[in-house]
Amino acid sequence: MESRRRTIARENLGFESEIEKAKMERALAKEEKRREKKELAKQKLENDWMYRTVKGISFLMDKCFADAALGLFIPGVGDFLTIVLSVPFLFVSLFKVRSISLTLAVLYNIMVDCFIGLTPVLGDFLDVLYRSYAKNYRLIVGFVEDDAEVIDEVRRSAWKSAIMIVILGVACYFLFLALKGVYASIAAMFGCN
Repeated sequence: MESRRRTIARENLGFESEIEKAKMERALAKEEKRREKKELAKQKLENDWMYRTVKGISFLMDKCFADAALGLFIPGVGDFLTIVLSVPFLFVSLFKVRSISLTLAVLYNIMVDCFIGLTPVLGDFLDVLYRSYAKNYRLIVGFVEDDAEVIDEVRRSAWKSAIMIVILGVACYFLFLALKGVYASIAAMFGCN
């Protein structure tokens, strides 16, 4: 047992006790194990075909502007196809990365893209500006790379994303009904039933 004065003198001189050294070594070993586990999971995910598919879809739809082109040249079908091509993003965020807050953020971006895509003519041009696939890919990569800024951003906006998903879902539904009515009126006007 060491006297209190001796302990204070050691601390003042910068000497660590054996107990503190052991605690520090255990903490460092634990952190190293965590990093190794995280790196192994990252490598496994980067080699996963679904993760690579997400990267390819992001490039094709937003960098090559296929999202806007599909909506412009194949109205309706193009918008449906863009939703189908968003499913791998949801799958990776929910089942591979396993983050509900990330999944909410990805779904929110998909819903915004869907709402924009449903807007006739103007939506096809706005699709060029709103790049949901690139945003979703950036968020997924941020989680995989353990980017604290991206993870914090997603976690802080989880509730906002959940509320906006509901609002956008309702808005998309009513926009769809309005467009369906307009197309039905146009078809009736030309005698196409």
